[in-house]
Amino acid sequence: MANPDGYVYSWASNRLWRKNRRPISGGSCDGVDLNRNWGYQFGVGASSNPCSEVYKGQSTFSEPETQALRDAMTAVANGGNLELVVALHSYGQVLMYPWGWTAAEAPDTPAMKRVGEMFASAAEKSSGTVYSVVNSASGFYYASGATDDWAKGVLQTKYVYTLELRDEGAFGFYLQASQILPTAEEVWQGLRMMFLALTPEKAPAGAHLA
Repeated sequence: MANPDGYVYSWASNRLWRKNRRPISGGSCDGVDLNRNWGYQFGVGASSNPCSEVYKGQSTFSEPETQALRDAMTAVANGGNLELVVALHSYGQVLMYPWGWTAAEAPDTPAMKRVGEMFASAAEKSSGTVYSVVNSASGFYYASGATDDWAKGVLQTKYVYTLELRDEGAFGFYLQASQILPTAEEVWQGLRMMFLALTPEKAPAGAHLA
């Protein structure tokens, strides 16, 4: 759970609450957008206004939530085991690859697009749902201080994505309960295909998929 206090607040008070619940001194608005708080190209596509939905916080990694995720991901990367990062969001039916802070091409872009298309194909076969595979900045919107750009820019993870789940806007953030299970099933099939695609790159020479 990446945002426990914000999640509880979304059940108790505001169904569409996005940020954490950080008290902001001297103002009437609370919370930091945790997906604008990461320490890479901090500030592009974010806000310095604490009342904004995309308030970036006072400094990079100012929040305990992003600090905890940073430390956990860094530990995995330092062990040589961080092959893939996928951040799940809602909504849009889009699988995005870096960068989010600029439309310039990120390292490993052809490989990220190839594996991303494998995800989209598997998801569509599962349920008929079409996921677009696009660059974050040019295909969706500019955003920085986000998990995906930090994983690519700092940890140099080869395969990095942000996945926007169903739908394309008919229900948006109020997705029908009946779509929850099929969404999970199609996403699992897409992720499973990604895992299979990455396995040969990790396996010893001559190894075969089980």
